[in-house]
Amino acid sequence: MFLVMKKLRLEVAEILIMNFLSPMVLKKYLTCNYLRLYLSKNIWGDHVKLYDVDYRAMSKEDIEIYSKILENEKRKKDGKTLIGRVNKYSEYPKSARHYISLFPNNLLDIVELANTEELKIKSSEFLKLLSQDKITEQIILNHIRDTKSYFIIGSILEENYNFGHHDTFVFPEFMLGTSWKVDYLIIGRSSGGYEFVFVELEDPKKNITIKCGELGGSFRKGIKQVHDWECWLDSNFTSLKEQFTKDKHPNQLLPECFINYDKSRIHYVVVAGRREDFDENTYRIKRRHKDNEKLCILHYDNLYDSALNIIGKATY
Repeated sequence: MFLVMKKLRLEVAEILIMNFLSPMVLKKYLTCNYLRLYLSKNIWGDHVKLYDVDYRAMSKEDIEIYSKILENEKRKKDGKTLIGRVNKYSEYPKSARHYISLFPNNLLDIVELANTEELKIKSSEFLKLLSQDKITEQIILNHIRDTKSYFIIGSILEENYNFGHHDTFVFPEFMLGTSWKVDYLIIGRSSGGYEFVFVELEDPKKNITIKCGELGGSFRKGIKQVHDWECWLDSNFTSLKEQFTKDKHPNQLLPECFINYDKSRIHYVVVAGRREDFDENTYRIKRRHKDNEKLCILHYDNLYDSALNIIGKATY
């Protein structure tokens, strides 16, 4: 009997999620244990999350604050509501900024770019890490995860692409089927819709370049990985719909560009080595890969520079 009642309550939770679109309407349901249970078991994927907090639901207190701000956004004159709103996005509770996005648990919060001192410290720690003798790409991946320094990865968009200023999402260890694991998938939105950047981190010290600035083993390994991803995406991109659906906000529709494969929206990045590993010929090779394959070749100092440049900006 208990199992039947539990199943029924889960089904009720599902109906609430799929039919009420406004946080205001969902207000009295958002903290329901059964709603949270449904979300955790059925809606959200099992991918690595960026945050310790789960942004798939809002606390009662944050809902109250968010509701008041939404009301204050309305333009009024002489007690009458006018057309248009005053944007107070930066005043929303952090949980609300995540909750209303397409992928709440993967959003890079642009408001946090104003935390200049904290981000400068994290950038400085990242640079010190790069100078360690026994540094590897896995140590770098662990550091970004453990220090929540995902703005470093998001800053790739600001320096190299013209999208992401509307929304930026990061998916660590993103799986392409069961065959390939991408270090990071960055999804950026602009007025032209969403675009996808698949990022591979390689060794920061070993086999970076060889004679005459040609790419060494680390870059060649990363580029081969990208070619494997590209082949997989050409045949299987549509299969990612299920994965994106699990990660998206349950009340939002998945945009068409997540369902139908548009190769013009796909980009790749391989990061290896340091600035001193690049010479004039390396930069020539870098430009050729960017033009011919939509593949961006970066060194780790590029990540440090872009991280510094994004601090204090309004968007990625």
